[in-house]
Amino acid sequence: MEESSPADRAAVFARATGLSARETEVLQHLIAGADTRTVAASMFLTENTVQDHLKSIFAKTATRSRRVLLSRVAGTA
Repeated sequence: MEESSPADRAAVFARATGLSARETEVLQHLIAGADTRTVAASMFLTENTVQDHLKSIFAKTATRSRRVLLSRVAGTA
């Protein structure tokens, strides 16, 4: 087996869980370590919109926190 990059794992995870393109973009920012404010500025969104995307991501992935979400993406949970 070959090792995969975090970006590759995130893309597979996003497709497997049915994330939208914008939700996938939010996820990629989270993987890079961005906080809500940084994600909002980078994506030209309000912080509330980023939070709405996060709620949707959590629902689709059956997670309740960023830490658990990122662990699942990394394959450590």
